[in-house]
Amino acid sequence: MSRPAVSNWARRYEDFPAPVRSGDTELFREAEVARWLGMRRLRPRHLLKGERAGTTYADRFGRADGRRGTATKSARNLSPRIEAEDGKAVDQLMDRLADRVRGPAPMADFVNLCLFVMYVRHAEPEQWRRIEHVMAAGERTQDVKGLLGTLGHMARNTLRRYGDRTDMRGSLLNLQPRGWEDLVTAVNTAAGAGEGAFRLVWEAFSVREGLQSSEFCSPAGLAALAADLTLAPGKKATVFDPYTRGGEMLAAAYRHVGDVGGTVYGETLDGRLQSVASLYLLHLGVRPMVSSNRSDRWPPLREHHADVVLTNPPFNMSDVPGPGRRTGNWPYGAPPRGNDNFAWVQYVLQALVPGGRAAVVMPVKAGNSVNAAEREIRGALVRTGAVECVIALPPHLFSATPVPVSLWLLRRVGHPRREDVLFVDAQELGEKSRRRRVLRATDRAAITKVVRAWLDGSGHPDAGEDALRAADRNLPATAVLRTDIAAEEYSLHPGDYLGGGHYGAAPVAVRLRDAEDDAAAHGGRVRLLEQRVPGAEYGYGPGPGPDHWEERTLGYLCEIQPGPSYTRLPAAARTGDAGVPLVFPQDLVGGRIVDEPRRRVSWQTAERFKKFEVHVNDIVCVRTGAQQQPALVGARQEGWLLSANVTRLRVLPRGDIDPLYLHAYLSLRYAREWMANRAAATAAPSLRSEALGHLPVRFPPIAQQRRCVELLGDLGRRTEAYEAYASALGRLRAELAEHLLHGSAAPR
Repeated sequence: MSRPAVSNWARRYEDFPAPVRSGDTELFREAEVARWLGMRRLRPRHLLKGERAGTTYADRFGRADGRRGTATKSARNLSPRIEAEDGKAVDQLMDRLADRVRGPAPMADFVNLCLFVMYVRHAEPEQWRRIEHVMAAGERTQDVKGLLGTLGHMARNTLRRYGDRTDMRGSLLNLQPRGWEDLVTAVNTAAGAGEGAFRLVWEAFSVREGLQSSEFCSPAGLAALAADLTLAPGKKATVFDPYTRGGEMLAAAYRHVGDVGGTVYGETLDGRLQSVASLYLLHLGVRPMVSSNRSDRWPPLREHHADVVLTNPPFNMSDVPGPGRRTGNWPYGAPPRGNDNFAWVQYVLQALVPGGRAAVVMPVKAGNSVNAAEREIRGALVRTGAVECVIALPPHLFSATPVPVSLWLLRRVGHPRREDVLFVDAQELGEKSRRRRVLRATDRAAITKVVRAWLDGSGHPDAGEDALRAADRNLPATAVLRTDIAAEEYSLHPGDYLGGGHYGAAPVAVRLRDAEDDAAAHGGRVRLLEQRVPGAEYGYGPGPGPDHWEERTLGYLCEIQPGPSYTRLPAAARTGDAGVPLVFPQDLVGGRIVDEPRRRVSWQTAERFKKFEVHVNDIVCVRTGAQQQPALVGARQEGWLLSANVTRLRVLPRGDIDPLYLHAYLSLRYAREWMANRAAATAAPSLRSEALGHLPVRFPPIAQQRRCVELLGDLGRRTEAYEAYASALGRLRAELAEHLLHGSAAPR
């Protein structure tokens, strides 16, 4: 391009990249220009021969430069595909590697590291090459701060170019990796993941941390559905999300509308999430416009400038103390102080231009709650025509909460435009994925076909042909007069109008199918184990007795290591959310150590207590407190530390005893009673190492030990499989009872 053309771009577009001065010459970073071009599609009349609709200026730029524009890859690929390898990379990142890298820092700081590295790797190759150079030059623990400082400086400057003042540098410098290798492994793993892994990291964070409803991300399918129902492809619109979370709703809006000159912007009350949203939008090639500077949670006055609002506000959260609730503008009625659900609904409606539409995710209980204030607000919404449609969504959409939700479609109108409200039951849709259900493209298309026809006035769900089409898609829908809704105390719960009337809404078939799938899976595992160990033959017969076995004391067979004393590792040294886990007596359950530790210590503290680490096949027993079955250390507990109340047993090479055999022996009633009888009778029984070392242990030759362990292991696995199968059958029975006694299922 000629210099005047570039100058014209810089003058006309505020988001055009800033120049870099080199002497008297102004230069532009190639990656930034390519990325900017990637957000601008060629008009049909400007397409060259061989160029298809949707071609961007960046595509042409990449061809002219003799290569594909790496920096514009994210901008062109609006819906990155999630590969199987992405899931593996995220699993590795969010497991023990996360704990080794973050140290005592919050998990959110580690997530910031992963997301920024993913963004830079796919969108800004020049910055990524600089990071690679820093990693190549470093090799020691002393270099950790240098790499984190480089990443933090880049992240802060990247976000500030787009008006986000989040202190990403401070966030990344909070991290305290155990060593250089751990940090480099995390950076390379994040960089090696595909573009679709960006969203997986945030979802994994939601699951791992058990976030509140104010923090977890919106499912991609739900965000896409909200955009499908409110936006027209290729039509310019201003889209607003007043509770941006990780930017999922705004990203869905951009994917739906494309680059037609519209605007997407958002607000967040949690500054920690602002950087996540900004990076996510940048990852897609969208200029982020996210702010966290709302001084009043419920501003009494607001400029109405959004054509569409898409939002997933926090569920059932209480308003903060202060004047906000009193100064809020509540045209439909003041919400109760204990719950903000209807404060968000009114805030959304005020953000719309006249005639503007909104899609708001709401908890199901908001539709028919008995709270008087909420019932009055629902009544005002219905009477004024602000509610157009309510869609009951499939259960288990969210990874971090089982709360069932609905999607409310609202419109800012001066007076009602129609006499009825559309109710849709989409609970049967969705595909099971692990413990969640996922809205597929076909599910969204089925819902959109019914709802958009209703909104546009071209279809009616109760008409014959439309009703048949909805039934074929297992998508019951009905339009209910506002007067009939008033008779139901202004309930906005679709189940009150679909399926069962006053007898009760029809049970959800998808739950029955899920219960059937679980029962079938557990039954298959039981059958597989039965094939390995036939039920009538348990692999044992009469034995000669232990007369010729060896007998040794536990002190001869094992190294006995009690945990550190309270004075060396006091309670003040513990933390609840970061560092190396500690093993306490209450963590010994059923011969194993629970996967979720209650307390931890910092990495720095752990380095000073390596003597008390546990390794695979160590045995941990109670030192202080009521005696219980000792636990065998598994792979997930490798490197954990003993607390003061437990003792570690580690088999010595001279003992000629299998650790699994010893664990089974110490679990015998005789051994446990022996230990309990020798525990000092104090306020809390205490078993000293010297006393424990005298415990006599009898054992056969090593080959017979291992056959014993194998047989016991097979029976243990069968026990677990049958218990899980019984639990799954119990769930299936409960779900089937709902259907059999409702009439939606019948015995064969």
